Amino acid sequence: MGRTALLERALASAEAEGYEIVRFEAPGGPTGVAARIPETNGRRLLLVVDDAHLSDHATLLTLRDLCRRGAGTLLVTTAPAGTVPQPDPADSLRFEPHRRNVHVPPLSLDEVTTLLADVIGGHVRHATAEALHAASGGNPALLHELIGACDLGLHFVRRNNLWEFREVSTWIGGGTRGSLALLSKAATRAWYELSLERAHELCKAAVWCGAGEMVAPVLAHLLLLHGRAEDALVFLDSLPTGTVETTPHLALAKAMALAFGLGEPAAAEEFLLKAALLRGPRPGGRYLAYRSWIQALTGRGSDGSEGIGSLDRDDRETAMFVHAARATAPTGADPQQAVFHLRRALALGTGGADAGPPWLAPYITACLIDALLLAGRSGEATFLASDFHGGEQSSGWDVAVAISMLTGNGRANVTGGVEAA
Repeated sequence: MGRTALLERALASAEAEGYEIVRFEAPGGPTGVAARIPETNGRRLLLVVDDAHLSDHATLLTLRDLCRRGAGTLLVTTAPAGTVPQPDPADSLRFEPHRRNVHVPPLSLDEVTTLLADVIGGHVRHATAEALHAASGGNPALLHELIGACDLGLHFVRRNNLWEFREVSTWIGGGTRGSLALLSKAATRAWYELSLERAHELCKAAVWCGAGEMVAPVLAHLLLLHGRAEDALVFLDSLPTGTVETTPHLALAKAMALAFGLGEPAAAEEFLLKAALLRGPRPGGRYLAYRSWIQALTGRGSDGSEGIGSLDRDDRETAMFVHAARATAPTGADPQQAVFHLRRALALGTGGADAGPPWLAPYITACLIDALLLAGRSGEATFLASDFHGGEQSSGWDVAVAISMLTGNGRANVTGGVEAA
């Protein structure tokens, strides 16, 4: 199924045998189009263009003119409406007389789910089907490549009567297929949309296809959010030498796993300090901000802000962690000061890769609600919590709870504070 497959099936039909078929590749210029029309010897002419939206405008005008003069019948495929940057050259053909349009939409999520159930031999977990639908965009050819060429069909396991991708524990490299970029892009998009289950399934699929390093930061943080710090460390330690130390979000994941998962904050601080020295003054500042935040959460810094006053604050993520560190320690003693720093952090977290990992803004929001309650500003806390804790999709509430449980943060009781609000 698909536009090209439908075109080929039409050309292989008995009806097409009565035509003289001439194919035109897209993109291609109009030069010599008319000259390519063969002697038909009384047979009807069929002009065929696959992916006509890639053709230049002059080519399509020439082909349209041939059809208008009765020189032949034009059979084309184009991308779905809304997927091609405007103007689309194929628009010149949309309202021709006697035109017949056949709409072949991408596979829907339900169709992908049904198809996977038939291929795998049982019901597939919703997040798994959602992951493959997101990576393929519902394109049957891409879906076939993911399941077939990448051998993803070999990496399904059954859990709770539903099929999903097998868990991964180590990095797997060597993938070269174009589908790896699709999986990596879809995983990153799901991660920043806080669609954690879909992102996790996409990460597993990417690793099994050989794109482990491309999705490593996302997978490491997802393992932490699921309370699997030891598994996160095993995966991080399997990455190529130097990868974790030179990739900020990987370094943060390892430090969090050490400090909060294994209860070794000193080891986490030492690791981040060494990594900062390797990166130099400017990029190293982010590592020092991570370190101060962990110190504040574990009570190892005198005021939660030791050594961070002179950090480069032009980097939004660094600034967010600096404010989070300064807000954490004084919450109990000076909640008004904590509110100031947390609001400053949220003002910086407007989204995007340069605003920190996507769990950071929801976590800071939860801490801000707690700080507002402690400051006696219950009206503001209730207003802030109404959408955040109201079950809004992708609000980040579940992420904030997961991070709070991971860090064991007794200084800011995230879950209790928001429930009270």
